[in-house]
Amino acid sequence: MPGSTPDPTVLTKPIEEPRVTDPSDNQTDKPREVWPNFLVIGAPKSGTTSLYHYLSQHPDIFLSRVRKEGRFFSGVGDGSVYWPGFYHFDTAPTVEAYQALFADYDGAARIGDVSPDYYAYAPIAAPRVMSYCGPATKIIAILRNPVDRAYSHYLQNVRRDAEFLSFAKTLEVEPQRVAQNWGFQWLYTGTGRYAGRLRHYAGRFDTLILLQDELDRDGEAVMKRIFRFLELDPVPVAMEKRYNTGGIPASKIPILEGLCDDRADTPFETLHAELVAPVSGISGATSADGVYPPIQQDKVTVPPMAPAIRAMLEDRFAPEIAALEDLIGRDIPDWRRA
Repeated sequence: MPGSTPDPTVLTKPIEEPRVTDPSDNQTDKPREVWPNFLVIGAPKSGTTSLYHYLSQHPDIFLSRVRKEGRFFSGVGDGSVYWPGFYHFDTAPTVEAYQALFADYDGAARIGDVSPDYYAYAPIAAPRVMSYCGPATKIIAILRNPVDRAYSHYLQNVRRDAEFLSFAKTLEVEPQRVAQNWGFQWLYTGTGRYAGRLRHYAGRFDTLILLQDELDRDGEAVMKRIFRFLELDPVPVAMEKRYNTGGIPASKIPILEGLCDDRADTPFETLHAELVAPVSGISGATSADGVYPPIQQDKVTVPPMAPAIRAMLEDRFAPEIAALEDLIGRDIPDWRRA
């Protein structure tokens, strides 16, 4: 058993008896249900894809091999949020669909699901996790400087043919997107408000808070902390490869420069039909689990964020960073303006 030295980044829930789920329900003809006993909830564009691949290397951890993200507990697939029809986003809208992701469960001690939508829709997801998985479920969150996270999320959407406005324009129209109930994938600053969402989990479950900066600087130490948190012995993890990194094709630069900013009110489906399908010969963009258009291979260095926009976002996020620091009980100086 790993050492029991307390980890200051672990937010411990009140001690209570864990709920034991009996999936058989005394029915011999009912398939056994497999529910996660730990979740990596996000945040988006903060290293969750890397964690999925690193965690998959532990022999006592089972993660779905069908796809990285289960997308069940958030209800993101119930049609309540706006999601452009061309943007393919597999979800598990039913228990049966979710259970299919774990059909090849191999008996590992830890069963996980790595789904950033569980962070994005924490008010919905956290109670559902409690209901389906029980209070003994462990929660892992990995976070990134919210300014950098917002820009990275924006660039990912541009790369996937899922954003047609300049970064500055998306910030301008984000309140409208919120009012129209757009999916979190297009709420670049709203998705970076960490503390409020994390409280939904920290009040219910043992929760480990990690920073992407730490994973980048000393990934081996971070993985040891995760294994200790999951009550598993540490194992060597190959971490040479980085996953889901940035970069956009040269053909996308006009989008960054405001090609479509005067058409901000045009439906995304219309812009996609005009700008993407005729060029690439595809019928729709895909999510992180799918195959991207071939044009993605022609990558260029990403232009830096405009200094004025960065300064504005640093001011906007300062109270959010302070709230997170208060929640986790330590300062994050690297996230503050020098």
